[in-house]
Amino acid sequence: MKPFDVQSGGPSVGIQRADVCLVLEGTYPYVNGGVSTWVHDLIGSLPDLRFALVHVGPERGANTRMRYSLPANVVSLSNLYCREPPPARHRHVDARRSSRVLRGIRRLHLEDEIDSSLLDDLASGDLSPGAFLHGRASFELTTELCERLAPNASFVDFFWHSRSMHLPLVRLLAAEPPPATVYHSLCTGYAGLLAAVWGRRAGRPSLLTEHGIYARERLLELDRAPWLRRTRDSRGADDMLDGTTVPALRRMWARFFRALARCAYAGASTVVSICDANRQRQIADGAPADKTVVVPNGIDLDGLGERVRRPLPRTPGRHPVRVAFVGRLVPIKDVVTFIHACFLALQAVELDVRIIGPVDEDPRYARRCRRLVARLGLERAIRFEGALPIERVYSEIDVLVLTSFSEGQPLVILEAGAAGIPVVASDAGACRELLEGRRCADRQIGPSGIVTRLAAPEDTAAAIIRLARDPEERRLMGAAGRRRVATFYRKSVTVSAYRALYTWPWPE
Repeated sequence: MKPFDVQSGGPSVGIQRADVCLVLEGTYPYVNGGVSTWVHDLIGSLPDLRFALVHVGPERGANTRMRYSLPANVVSLSNLYCREPPPARHRHVDARRSSRVLRGIRRLHLEDEIDSSLLDDLASGDLSPGAFLHGRASFELTTELCERLAPNASFVDFFWHSRSMHLPLVRLLAAEPPPATVYHSLCTGYAGLLAAVWGRRAGRPSLLTEHGIYARERLLELDRAPWLRRTRDSRGADDMLDGTTVPALRRMWARFFRALARCAYAGASTVVSICDANRQRQIADGAPADKTVVVPNGIDLDGLGERVRRPLPRTPGRHPVRVAFVGRLVPIKDVVTFIHACFLALQAVELDVRIIGPVDEDPRYARRCRRLVARLGLERAIRFEGALPIERVYSEIDVLVLTSFSEGQPLVILEAGAAGIPVVASDAGACRELLEGRRCADRQIGPSGIVTRLAAPEDTAAAIIRLARDPEERRLMGAAGRRRVATFYRKSVTVSAYRALYTWPWPE
């Protein structure tokens, strides 16, 4: 790893020690919205703490443009890549220590219980990518895993999937961390394991915050992943994997992601969730209950109020009701269901529909959504507006709709609540507690939106129609959302909680 100084853009001679090293996977500062917005806001809200950023990305060139201006208290930004050109030569390594890393990888797949000794095996970290690619010991490990995990699968296909799975892990484990007092990952996966390992090597605590449940989200992706069903023959042509190999590979990948999560849980001093529902999922997936805490997200209500000026509710029949999806155009947000729901709702009410958010994270999915709008003949009713400043988003819509398969605690629902806008959301993550209340006192405020089933366009359409026809219900739900955010989701409380986690009297 070659850290670079964010001030000069050149190689760093000596990196300043940070209070917090944030280990980020595929998010800040290269992707807009979601977790990235949360990270940027948290760093800026703790100006007296120094942050080192480590971004784990797929390969060089995949993330090249920063989408945020880094706050002044960011002392370094380093990039690690899961895929790099294979080395021409591999360095000599200590055979005993490299065998420990391979033993750790073996245990990831074959042992159900994750303990500190497994993390110590991985933390030894003396296995170069070249040694992994060309070493006899790693080939023997692949052979054993195939015999144990997928005895009836094609060995050739298993071999290449095993390389794709483990080579990023080997590359990351070989990296040297920036010096820091606390290592903090924002997901499990490769980044979560890396933060746990770095903390263990340095004798420092590691923290883990999950917004969504990473391992479960990867399972959703595996169900749809075309790369899991295809391989390439010797001529470079696509070919379908056989019916025995595909389920075996899926099971291996699923077990691997669950094992990475358990490693991150085992290595973390504190495991943070942003809602009760996700905390229970973390515990079910192996997080020790006594390590888990809930720290809800928060909103700067006064600041948002200064930027967003809400117009009076529109009267049905005189103006179309303005409905919007706000978020990234990616499969997990299930924008396809939103489009189908709007198609159904438009048969009953007049709507002005907007899809607001960045489209560059998954261009293929964005194109699919545009083609669906065209096929349904909705080009005049539904507009793709890209990312917009917050003052434009919430000043110009009447109803927010979120149709995600998986969520943590969506910031857009909190923003809509603060702006007095009712929400229709699928029953994912914290959506229900944000709209109906988390505790008794919260529920007494009343609903601030309508919760629907996952992937149910008919449910979503019915909720949109209901709110479009009743401006008084929209007003009451908007008022309930604003009161809920003001009472239970203040940004100052969230920032104070993280300050306490970062500055706990950890031993120096």
